Amino acid sequence: MKISDHDKTTYHRDGVVKLSGVFDEKWIDFLRQATEECLNNPSEMAEEYADRKKSTRFFGDQFLWIYNDKFKKFIMESEAAKIAARLMTASKINMFFDHLLVKEPGSVEPTPWHQDAPYWKVKGTQVCSIWFAMDNVTEETGGVRYVKGSHATGNRYRPQSFSGKNNDNYDDSLLKVLPDIDATVPEDQIICYDLQPGDCLVHNFNTIHGAKGNANSKVRRRGYATRWTGEDVVWDPRPGTTDIVSDPGLSPGDPMDSKLFPVVWRK
Repeated sequence: MKISDHDKTTYHRDGVVKLSGVFDEKWIDFLRQATEECLNNPSEMAEEYADRKKSTRFFGDQFLWIYNDKFKKFIMESEAAKIAARLMTASKINMFFDHLLVKEPGSVEPTPWHQDAPYWKVKGTQVCSIWFAMDNVTEETGGVRYVKGSHATGNRYRPQSFSGKNNDNYDDSLLKVLPDIDATVPEDQIICYDLQPGDCLVHNFNTIHGAKGNANSKVRRRGYATRWTGEDVVWDPRPGTTDIVSDPGLSPGDPMDSKLFPVVWRK
């Protein structure tokens, strides 16, 4: 795999790294086809994040690999699990869940600044997201922005709804509210990579990130995020976290190994 020691160092230092050329090109059109299937036939986990009276579509759907054979094929056969293992120095990789995020041209709704960790019912250090680009992505089209090194501060912040609507689950969180990142973080500490189809971003689940709306009137922003855990991660169904598609049959503190979170790669 075309992942260097420098890539690994960048991931651990910044909390995010851009990788190009690590996925077989066949997956670009393959995931585009799978995305259209999902948009036309969303699952029970699907959400519309934008007010369609004010914006074009900002669509999300999760746990797609359970419902759609194309997404399942990518999870089980692509390079993603090996990428996660290499960057996290893991000896075992479990599929956690996947998340499709589509911002159509002219979608003004931003993705709010957030960390992934406070939303998720897991505990450990080896958790990452691999964000696969299906289009040319820039900050203008809604490219993901990251606060460099924010994964290593030890600070954790309360989850919030992407749609701006109240989510009662998050009211149970004991975490503090995230400060205004745009007003308090120097611009040189914020990273936003340009991506071409097939490129990916890999970030730690504690890295603060968000995205602007898609201001381009012609270019779509289709991103497919797969989330992976290593051997030090355990199930942690604490209050204030996001609902998942089904009960995995795990008790608090159990390793993730289960039908819902299968082992995809092992050293």
